[in-house]
Amino acid sequence: MPARMAIRAAAVVLTGGVAAWMLAGCSVNVGALQHRTRSYQVSGQLRTLVVNAHVGGVRVTGGNAATISVTEHISYRGTVPATTHRAAAGTLTLASTCPQLETCSVGYVIRVPRPVTVRVNDRVGTIRLQSLSGPVTVHTSVGDIDLGSVSGPVEATGSTGTIHGQDVSSVRATLRMSAGTIEVTFSAAPAAITATVTAGSVTLRVPGSVPYAVDASASVGSTQIGVPRSAASPHTITARTTTGSITIEPAP
Repeated sequence: MPARMAIRAAAVVLTGGVAAWMLAGCSVNVGALQHRTRSYQVSGQLRTLVVNAHVGGVRVTGGNAATISVTEHISYRGTVPATTHRAAAGTLTLASTCPQLETCSVGYVIRVPRPVTVRVNDRVGTIRLQSLSGPVTVHTSVGDIDLGSVSGPVEATGSTGTIHGQDVSSVRATLRMSAGTIEVTFSAAPAAITATVTAGSVTLRVPGSVPYAVDASASVGSTQIGVPRSAASPHTITARTTTGSITIEPAP
């Protein structure tokens, strides 16, 4: 089966599964969609931010402020979704839960000190991380992950969606997506990148000023390597796709 046809087939199967899952957890709600916004700041010696989101996007931006500021954008029909925030042992934990069989979402816009460690788990929604220097670990079941100007170690995983990155200077990055695409541009030569997609494409752009030890394979599809290569290089790139394409090229 040609790679493109196989990708389409896998996407149809996964999309159908996602649709069935979403329909199974929803019901028809009567009444207008309600909106609320809630903002607050949390101070103290906070070193880690943890976000456990049910349905809704999460945006985390680093800055020079010593406090963490949070804005919750809440939409619902029927019961107001529950949101909590708790600071303990240097960690701020945010969580939201939508009532079963009701329409709702909770989106977060968060500003943190740039070095804070960030961990986000979002069931349905897009995660955007910007201007962060601490370690980041993010997962979304259905949605995209967008990385901009991050420099700490990165672990980004998803089931269906895209991992996109610009101006990433992380020394180590682990990127995994079941069905979708990975497209990340690095502004500094990483020590180690692992990028894996089951059905979809991987595109990595890295500085071409150093050679890389590249291990790339596509079971069904194509592989194009345009960067200098050396098996002895301390800069390693491992890229895998079962069905799709892999492109590793110099960053513009």
